[in-house]
Amino acid sequence: MLRPVRFIALSALSFVVTLAGLALDGRHTAGAGEAGSGGPDPVPAAAVDRPVVDRDPAPVWVPPPWIPGDDAWALPGLDARGPSTGPRVRSPVAIVYDVDRQAVLFERRADDVLPVASLTKTVAALAYASLNPDLDRKACVGVEQWPTRSGARSRLSTGDCGAGWDFLGAALVASDNRAAYALAPAAGVGVDALVDRMNEVSAELGMTSSHWTDPSGLEDEDLSTARDMARATLALASVPALSLAASAPSWLLHRDPHPPRWLGSTNKLLHGGPVEVVVGKTGYTDTARYCLTTLVQTRTGQRMVITLLRARSDRTRWADARRIIRWAEQRDAG
Repeated sequence: MLRPVRFIALSALSFVVTLAGLALDGRHTAGAGEAGSGGPDPVPAAAVDRPVVDRDPAPVWVPPPWIPGDDAWALPGLDARGPSTGPRVRSPVAIVYDVDRQAVLFERRADDVLPVASLTKTVAALAYASLNPDLDRKACVGVEQWPTRSGARSRLSTGDCGAGWDFLGAALVASDNRAAYALAPAAGVGVDALVDRMNEVSAELGMTSSHWTDPSGLEDEDLSTARDMARATLALASVPALSLAASAPSWLLHRDPHPPRWLGSTNKLLHGGPVEVVVGKTGYTDTARYCLTTLVQTRTGQRMVITLLRARSDRTRWADARRIIRWAEQRDAG
């Protein structure tokens, strides 16, 4: 008799639990529908409207007003990273940039901060141009316009006088060190003020890894990267007075009281090269080694910036530049 009683008790307990479960389930369902049956389904948490937060759009870089040309608009394209495979070059630091497509075609250690020797003169010229100078203004070279490093060569002596055109051409064509310093009095400022303006110009151009201490590039503290120097090269090409000097195979230097003197360019691509040189600048010190930055137009019409740093020899940088040009032409034709 005990066994049936136990079975009935267990069955009753099971029945009560079942009813409780149904009641709870019904209460949950009614709460979900709200206001009786047939109410809307609950809204998932992810679908709940959230307040829209206004965010300022990323600022668009605009060339500074002292750059009148169009090529400067291509500067932001240098922010992108490019492939590390491409032309066979021996220079340990390099970047190749297609100006019209705004694409980095090749780079190698392009963000290494290094001394860049006389490539510094491109930034000195940009700083000079940014001061809106009178290029015909006469200025004389004083003792304060003398590079600090011993052995720095120059065709200018203390007391020589010339116009802004003379100093600009001597600095960019023949890489004359004292001519770079003379850009300061030609603009009506001191050397320190010109150097300060060089650093300001670099900031305006987005050359965030560059720092300058003198206009000539003789100091090892004149630091930049291949990417930053490509930016300076594009800016140089956008200022007509600067591109005229930076693409000239020779320059007539007037230096009163001496007779005029022809200066030849240090850019060998201007002497029988396979391209049109829009602008270009070379550099060398024992620390920086052989450097080159140039904007060229190939025979296929492609315009590109080539910047090479720390090439082990003069021959290496020119061989690398020509190799890059052939590679780009074949790539463009294919």
